[in-house]
Amino acid sequence: MAKHFLEKLDVLAKEKKIRVEIEDLPLLVLYHEENVYVLKDKCPHMRASLYKGTFEDGVVTCRKHGAQIDAKTGEVLRKAKIGFVHMPTKKATTYPAVIEDGKVFVKL
Repeated sequence: MAKHFLEKLDVLAKEKKIRVEIEDLPLLVLYHEENVYVLKDKCPHMRASLYKGTFEDGVVTCRKHGAQIDAKTGEVLRKAKIGFVHMPTKKATTYPAVIEDGKVFVKL
């Protein structure tokens, strides 16, 4: 597993969420309650960008169909919904974040 620089911790703490690409892999980097979480920036339902959704209280909500994902675990808290039908929604892909000397890294 290689370690890749994402952002300075103070910048991420201010922004709360950023999007980066490493080796053509889109990543959503989140800061919540002094912790950093990294998810693949693709909703597991239909691959929409999670970055374009909202991030509140440790939960990412996809703007496309409303799927809600726990930033810490990638677990689906609410399945995607089209009309009144809840759609199958898999767990989101997560990656380990590392903080060193005020910088945030991801292990891929």
